[in-house]
Amino acid sequence: MNTTWRGLFCAVMFLSLVMRAQAEVVNVRLQGMEIGIDEETGSLVSISSPATGLLLQAPPEAAGLLDLAYPVSSFAAMRLASRFSKAHVVQRSPDEVLIEWSKLGASRPNLALPGGSVSASVTMRAASDGKSVIWSCHIDNHSEAAVRQELFPDLWGLKPYAGVERTRLRLARAVAKPFEEPMKAVDSAPFYAQDLGWKEYRAGGYYTENSLRWLDYGGFSSGLSVFQRKWGTDDWPNIFTHRTERDPMSLRLIWEHEHEIAPGQSWDSGEFWFTPHAGGWAKGIETYRDYVKQVNPSHELPPSVRDTIGFQTIWMIQTVEVDPARATFRYEDLPRVAEDTRQYGIDEIVPWGWCTYSTMPIPIRTELGSVDDFVEGVHRARAEGVNIAPFVSIFTVRNRYAARYGAKEGTSDWTYHYELIPQFRPYYTKFWDGASVNTNNELWQQDVLGALTEWIDRGVTSFSWDQFGPKVRKGEQPALVNTIEKVRSLARAKYPDSTFSGESGTHLELESPVLDYTWNWTDYQDAAPITSVLRAPRLNCDVEDSPLVVKKAFADNLYLNVMPRKPDQPNGTALISEEPPLAAALKQVAGLRKEFLPYFVRGTFIGDSVLWEKTSAFVRGYQDENKLLVIVLNDQAQSQAVEVESDLELWLPTTEAYQVKYFDSGGKLLETVQGKGGRWFGTTRWLEPQELAFFEIEGP
Repeated sequence: MNTTWRGLFCAVMFLSLVMRAQAEVVNVRLQGMEIGIDEETGSLVSISSPATGLLLQAPPEAAGLLDLAYPVSSFAAMRLASRFSKAHVVQRSPDEVLIEWSKLGASRPNLALPGGSVSASVTMRAASDGKSVIWSCHIDNHSEAAVRQELFPDLWGLKPYAGVERTRLRLARAVAKPFEEPMKAVDSAPFYAQDLGWKEYRAGGYYTENSLRWLDYGGFSSGLSVFQRKWGTDDWPNIFTHRTERDPMSLRLIWEHEHEIAPGQSWDSGEFWFTPHAGGWAKGIETYRDYVKQVNPSHELPPSVRDTIGFQTIWMIQTVEVDPARATFRYEDLPRVAEDTRQYGIDEIVPWGWCTYSTMPIPIRTELGSVDDFVEGVHRARAEGVNIAPFVSIFTVRNRYAARYGAKEGTSDWTYHYELIPQFRPYYTKFWDGASVNTNNELWQQDVLGALTEWIDRGVTSFSWDQFGPKVRKGEQPALVNTIEKVRSLARAKYPDSTFSGESGTHLELESPVLDYTWNWTDYQDAAPITSVLRAPRLNCDVEDSPLVVKKAFADNLYLNVMPRKPDQPNGTALISEEPPLAAALKQVAGLRKEFLPYFVRGTFIGDSVLWEKTSAFVRGYQDENKLLVIVLNDQAQSQAVEVESDLELWLPTTEAYQVKYFDSGGKLLETVQGKGGRWFGTTRWLEPQELAFFEIEGP
């Protein structure tokens, strides 16, 4: 392009932008949230609130609200979106605004489109809580093609309003700093199809970062919390974020719904609650927590799970192994393991390899002893104060049983042995090929109930379930949950403190009614929002030998899955006493949990939201009525005195006067001081690496 044409092009573009900028903006104020709506397209050009200031700002041509995938024969990537459309914006009342599109415009209007049209509407209204705004979307497909994906809400132009380093996207198990991350690695040449600027957080069970229908966007001093009010359905939205290389300081935040709207069909998003708030994510999540309490009353946890720091997993014998001499533990060893475990504040053991998996009824491993040996071992361990919850795997059945449950033969091969090469799932052995069963299959449910009842009748009343995956049935409780509730009822009749745990694989909304704790393969992750909202199940954190992980998990109220191992052996092959640093850390936090137990079992976990500013250590907080517990862990490699700043007005009923107690790493009270005023500054004494300290702040 020569200089003359370049100048003319720029002039035309400038003129069009000026004309577009003069388009009207409908400014709506709901519950203090100020929303700027482009009158022409209905897309959002601004969002602000008194707590946060300006959160979102977008030019009309790059603004969003609703976006649909509409693949058609003329263009597979066709989209229908608010930004391509003509909207009708109606302020129905001071508390409600309606945005309507009689025909959503296409991203390629010059190409052939199917007959008919897709219409949509978005309603925004003030919630009854006095602080939230409810967004909902309705779509009618009057066209001849299907809508294959719905993006709603679709927010373009979120800004790093708390600073590039301190603006965070808080998900259930992830803390993302979207503006701090580079668009691509330095000196790299990424594969052309790599999603530069895109991040995906898929919805799912405890393994996924997006395992609640909730998120928070903001910093330590304020933010915006958003959740979908649709508990117990199977259409959990995925989360996407996107930045462009042209404007990396603007973030697009998307809730993706994978729903097909066929011709003649409609779709509703359900309610999305937007709550601006002062303070960190734990203030914003309060609205969501109140909702969860209404729809998901927490079941009472057995004291052995509620009050203690965790459980131990032992791997008795490898599945492929046939030599009894090579077993790590035999049934007769269960009391010995229990005696060792108990001294470290743990009173639950989950044995792996105790039976033949993927088979019903559930047969014992004769290499480890007899049925009577196993039952006696369970009873003797219980006499030591330790509950035995054997790990069962019957969701996947071996291929020879697949037809019985209407399943196709599969390749779910979980074969492992240290003499195999590779050790896990080698291509040349089909020892354990199996099929996943539809948990709604009635015959399978009957067999599950029969298999577990057989062991309950023998006195084995607790279980840990492999691959817990309920399937939703519209308007009904999942069949697997119904089956396990029957199992639990039988077990509790035999032993009131029996437990039931499982591997969270589907979604916590379906799993929480029956799981006391999770058994997932997971290292330490900051899952504070889940712990803040759900008391059951307790979320596990695997630890092999790390005292630092033990202390972090203790501070986060996670349920430790302790599985020390012998050198060159798999998890769970050693006793806790064989790892002295691990054993010492467990004993320490077990005592500390007892000392501060009301905060963990009755209080509300507020995590790092107890902080007003970022600090140099690992800090967590709990609120129990007019009290706060602030836990400080020096997770750095060097010694330090840690400074902590908190806005007590967010957490205590009154800040006119309060008392602060300071405890050392052993829980010994060292100092009591008086204070007043909303902002509290505390400084620990000199802490060595991995040393703990505690502040207990009590109002009048």
